[in-house]
Amino acid sequence: MEENMEEGQTQKGCFECCIKCLGGIPYASLIATILLYAGVALFCGCGHEALSGTVNILQTYFEMARTAGDTLDVFTMIDIFKYVIYGIAAAFFVYGILLMVEGFFTTGAIKDLYGDFKITTCGRCVSAW
Repeated sequence: MEENMEEGQTQKGCFECCIKCLGGIPYASLIATILLYAGVALFCGCGHEALSGTVNILQTYFEMARTAGDTLDVFTMIDIFKYVIYGIAAAFFVYGILLMVEGFFTTGAIKDLYGDFKITTCGRCVSAW
């Protein structure tokens, strides 16, 4: 293996490779993505629980019942709001992935690998989007 190496190169061990890979991780973007997912989970979980509690209160204390048919009642609207919450969760999941990809492709550590003031094409596209 040492025969294939050019002059001036040294054989890197596992520790040096791990340190180089860990240096390229955008920790700020990673923490921001985790906080984004935690906030979306909190919002969606609390919203879903509040809507379920509202249904229970309406059925228990106000003696309201679901009506059969195609009428738009309070319970149908609450179910629609629950589906909106599911949609928001899915949209922010995709948005969090895009922000994480942007963080990886536009971070300063990646710029150091490719030279000053250069970012990858993928980083430019994600940033423009």
